[in-house]
Amino acid sequence: MDDILDVKLIKLYPQVKAELSPHKAVLASSLSFLISLISGLLGIGGGEFRLPVLILLLGLPVTVSATANLIVGLLTVFIAFVKRLMLGVFDEGALGLIVTMSVGSIFGACAGATITGKVGDRRLRLAVGAFLIAIGLKFLHGALVREVPQGLALGHRLDVVFAALFGALIGVVSGAIGVAAGELRIPTFVYFFGISIKLAGTASLAVSIPTVAAGAFAHKRIGHLDRRAAHAALVMGLPALAGAYAGASLVPGAADPLLKALLGAVLLLSAAKIVKFKRVV
Repeated sequence: MDDILDVKLIKLYPQVKAELSPHKAVLASSLSFLISLISGLLGIGGGEFRLPVLILLLGLPVTVSATANLIVGLLTVFIAFVKRLMLGVFDEGALGLIVTMSVGSIFGACAGATITGKVGDRRLRLAVGAFLIAIGLKFLHGALVREVPQGLALGHRLDVVFAALFGALIGVVSGAIGVAAGELRIPTFVYFFGISIKLAGTASLAVSIPTVAAGAFAHKRIGHLDRRAAHAALVMGLPALAGAYAGASLVPGAADPLLKALLGAVLLLSAAKIVKFKRVV
C-alpha cells in the first residue's frame, strides 16, 4: 500500500466466509511474495493488490482484512526501505523533500477524509484516473526512448515548499477517494523534482512508513487486531518480507527503462481501479 487509505476500498469487495485451508494459505503466501517482490522493486506498498487476496481468497471480514493488510504493508515498505538504504539507493539531499512531503501528506489526508461526500466523486476519480493514464503512458514512452527527466530546478527552498504542497494535494486526493499514494508520489518525485526513478521509489517508501504505521496503530487501538488478523498477517507477512527484500535487492542492477515500464503498467492498472470503483463512505 504505498498507503493506508486503500482500506476505504475494502467494502467494495464482497465478504466471503471461508476456512483457511492449507491450500489457500500456500496460495496466499505465494501471491504475497510476488506482490511484495514488485512493490520492493518499484517502491510502492502494493496494498490494493493484497486486499482481494485477504477478502476473496482467505474470506476475512473487511475490518480484519484492513488490519492484516496494514501490518503486511508496514513490513513490506519498511524492509524494502531498509534494504535500499543498505544498498546505497538513497541521497541525503532528498531528505528535506521526504520530510516535508510526509508532513503535507498527513495533513492533506486528514483534509481529504473530511471532504468525502462533498465533492463530485465520479469526476474526481475520472480526473485522477486520466492523470495516472497520462503519466503511465509517459513512463512507458520514457522507457522506450530512455528519457532522463530533469525536473524544474526551482532551487532548494522552493523544492521544499512544493514538496509540502504536492504532499498535501496527494494526501487530499488519497483521503477523498481512498487511493494508494505511491503511484502519485513517484511521478511527482521523478518529473517535478528530477529525481531518478530508483531514488523516487526509496523516497516514496520513506513517506509510506509513518503513514502505514499510524494506520496500523489506529486499527489496533480500535480493537481490529484479533487472532484472525494476526494469523493472516503471519501467513502473508513472512513471504512479504522475503519478497520486499528480494525486490529491493534487485534495484541497483535493474535498468531504469525496465523500472519505468513496470511502473507505467502499474499506473495504468491503478487508473482502471480508481475509475471503476465507487466511493465508500
